[in-house]
Amino acid sequence: MTQPGHKIVMGVTGSIAATKSVELARLLAGACHDLHIIQTEASRHFVGEAALAAASGHPVASDLFDSSDTFAHLELARADLLVVAPATANTIAKMAAGMADNLLLATYLAAECPAIIYPAMNHRMWNHAAVRENVRLLGQRGVTVVPPETGELACGETGAGRLPEPAAIFCRIQELLGEKITGDLAGMRLLVTAGATREPIDAVRFISNRSSGKMGFAIAEAAYMRGAAVILIAANCSLPRRPGIRYVDVSTAAGLMAALESDIDNCDVLIMAAAVSDYMVSGKQTMGKLERKSKINLQLEKTDDIVSRLGMNNTSGLKVGFAAEYGRDKLERARQKLRQKKLDMIVFNDISRSDIGFESDENEITILTGSGRDVFVGKTSKAECAHRILDLVAAKG
Repeated sequence: MTQPGHKIVMGVTGSIAATKSVELARLLAGACHDLHIIQTEASRHFVGEAALAAASGHPVASDLFDSSDTFAHLELARADLLVVAPATANTIAKMAAGMADNLLLATYLAAECPAIIYPAMNHRMWNHAAVRENVRLLGQRGVTVVPPETGELACGETGAGRLPEPAAIFCRIQELLGEKITGDLAGMRLLVTAGATREPIDAVRFISNRSSGKMGFAIAEAAYMRGAAVILIAANCSLPRRPGIRYVDVSTAAGLMAALESDIDNCDVLIMAAAVSDYMVSGKQTMGKLERKSKINLQLEKTDDIVSRLGMNNTSGLKVGFAAEYGRDKLERARQKLRQKKLDMIVFNDISRSDIGFESDENEITILTGSGRDVFVGKTSKAECAHRILDLVAAKG
């Protein structure tokens, strides 16, 4: 069994960004760190204790006056690193003032290890003079304060205040601890596809679909965080890219197939999350732009069924497909695809719902396996869905 790495204490405070804490905990515990979580009372409005405990592998601590251990903060303080993610304006102010009215603050004052905090709040709060002064004081005292990212906030406004993605926080923590990125997929080679292929009609128009590539990118990033060597074939994706993952850009279904054939023999696991166009324009496409008319007739023909072709050949390794279905018998149709395409697993998602799937940051999936054991994952982030898929990949690998 792999020995635990560093002892890390992670504080989770009352920001809506606390919903990302479960994924961060999974990454840290997955890297074999001895992770202990302290949850403030306010954070319970956003993330449950059971989810944090399951991700970390330890009961969550929260009560400064727990009768079973009066000196819990002193034991927790014997850590290699204290992380507060997210850190609210209230917690930052109390840390700067030296207050100790909850378990997290008492642990911070007793700890002699490095501390790193990730503020997350509305951009106007972040820019308030009192908050900036408290951040400056903590920095002077040796606390590493990582400024929040700029973007759309939970309140609907735009500005600096977003918590970085868990994968980015994890990488920073590993760097601070001088650790390599390792995990249960270490030594495995994953080939992942993402996005939507485009089949040209003319020089400016094309046939495509609504897939953003977010699910495939989440799988690739999660696999990389768990130690795998990852190649991501991206079909028309404009999402942020992470160092350490090799990206191959393609446009059409034919381009995607060519990229797969180039790398598939060098992978242990293939995960086909890309949405491939089912049809292309028959015959030779014009190099110019078709004249706009009241009607235009296009002859369409099927593109190659890439997943079936790969499933039929003799390439070794685990193959995972995706099935976007709707209507009656949708789950059974996904099960038929699992058999017909000779896959080891297929991930079903219901495209009749507007709150999950295409273009959304969330999904709800059912993972169908050849053994008949279905794994349902209720509505959650695509990052969490990615980890649940990879849990089964790791178990089969």
